[in-house]
Amino acid sequence: MNPDGSLAPGMYPSVKWPVRRTRPSLLVPRASVVTTTERTFVIRDRVGLAQWVDVKKGVTDGDLVEVIGDLKPGDLVVGRATDEIREGTHLQGGARSR
Repeated sequence: MNPDGSLAPGMYPSVKWPVRRTRPSLLVPRASVVTTTERTFVIRDRVGLAQWVDVKKGVTDGDLVEVIGDLKPGDLVVGRATDEIREGTHLQGGARSR
């Protein structure tokens, strides 16, 4: 249906569909998630050292993506992560986000 003609041929609508989760979702910036051919992970700050945490991506909301893995609310993750930040690397304070 397109009663007001707001969609022209070839256009697609954008839909936000509320979804209930059995547990709270954790959202991180898209740039915090690293995807390689072997794994998808975020880099958590563990007492100033990089720790790779495997995650699965869930729903996205703008620049945020839901991550499912061994993370807890309040964990610090690298805001602009890359696989060049090796596990155990010392992290600088400006690279993290909550």
